[in-house]
Amino acid sequence: MSNKKIRQQEVTLQKKTFQQIAEKKFGEKVEYKLNPNKTYVLCQKMILDLLQDPNQVIEFFVYDIKKEEIIYVDKIANAKISWQGNTKLLMVKQKGYISNPTDTGKLTYVFDLRSKKKITLKKIQ
Repeated sequence: MSNKKIRQQEVTLQKKTFQQIAEKKFGEKVEYKLNPNKTYVLCQKMILDLLQDPNQVIEFFVYDIKKEEIIYVDKIANAKISWQGNTKLLMVKQKGYISNPTDTGKLTYVFDLRSKKKITLKKIQ
């Protein structure tokens, strides 16, 4: 068997591992997003009906594929989560009250998985 096939099997086994953990934690409806260099995967519970409750809590965790362990777990109400580089999560929350006509209502910050700290972005996106 070629090295490429062995490597693909290893990745498949690793994916099953985090998929099994996510399905056990969240049920069958889970969204997986790999970071750009495919070292971490964001496993997020899918929300099926956002219209009924726009303030739903988003449950997610980040899994380290090499170490085969969960490195970060969180729940955030009314947010969109995506990768910003290999070790940072971009989180965009919708604020409840908008007090200023120029306010977009979005609160944007980055969570650094290495330092385990929130970085508030100065510019609202």
